[in-house]
Amino acid sequence: MTTAVAAGRGIVTPQGVILDLEAAGVGFRGLARFIDVVIAAFLIVAVVQFIEITGAVGGATFSLVLQIIFSFLVLFMYPVVAETYFRGRTIGKWVTGLRVVTLEAGPVGFREAFIRSLFQLVDFILTYGGLALICGMFTKRSQRLGDLAAGTFVIRDPRVISHVPAVAFTPPMGTEIIVANMNVMKLRPKQERVIRSFLLRVGELSGPARVDLGTRLAAVTSEHLGHPGTYGLPPETYLVAVLAAAQLRDGGLAQLTIT
Repeated sequence: MTTAVAAGRGIVTPQGVILDLEAAGVGFRGLARFIDVVIAAFLIVAVVQFIEITGAVGGATFSLVLQIIFSFLVLFMYPVVAETYFRGRTIGKWVTGLRVVTLEAGPVGFREAFIRSLFQLVDFILTYGGLALICGMFTKRSQRLGDLAAGTFVIRDPRVISHVPAVAFTPPMGTEIIVANMNVMKLRPKQERVIRSFLLRVGELSGPARVDLGTRLAAVTSEHLGHPGTYGLPPETYLVAVLAAAQLRDGGLAQLTIT
C-alpha cells in the first residue's frame, strides 16, 4: 500500500510523485481570513447589541460576561465547527476555494480543527497576524503555527483549480506508429494526472525509486488500457507515448505524419 505524505507544494508518495494538490498561498489565506473575521465581527456586534437592548437578566456585569463568552465562542469555535463539519472549510475558505487537509491529504477532524483554532491566539490576536504571515512565508506549504501544531495545511481545492501548465508530450522517436494507433479511450483524468506528474518529476527521484515506480505505473496503465505488455517499450517511454496519444486524441498535438 502506498501512503501519501506532504512535501513541498503538494502531496507526494514515498516514491516522490507529487499529486495534484496545490498549497494555498498567503494571499488567498489572508483573504479567506478577512472574510471570516468580518462574518465573526458582524455576529458579535449583532448579539452584543441584542443583549444590551434587551437588558439581560443580572445587570450590566452579567451582560458583559455574556458578551465576552459569546465573542470567545464565535472567534474560536466558529472555525472548529465549520472545519469539522464542512470538511475543512469555513465560509471564507468556501468563497476563496480553499480547504484544510491533514498532511496525508485527508479531511480534518475535531482535534485538528480545535488545535488550529486555539493557535489563533498567537498566530493572529497577540501578534496581530504577524506570526501567521511570517510562518506562511517561510514554510514550504504556507503553514501558520496552528497548522504546524495540528499537522495540517491549506490547499486550493482541486475542483476550483482551472489552470494546469501546458506541456506537450511528443511521441518518443520510433513510436510514432504506435502512438497514432494507440487506444487510450479508457484513460481516466486522474490516471493521466498521475502519469503526467511522474514524468515531469522523474529528475527528483532516486534511480531505484524512478525505475520501481515507472515500472509499476506502466504495468498498471497498460493493463487498464488493454495494451499488450506496454508494446515492448521501456516503462517511461511507454508512459510518454500514452500521454502523447491522449493529447493527439484530444487535439492537443498536430496530426502525426507517418512515413
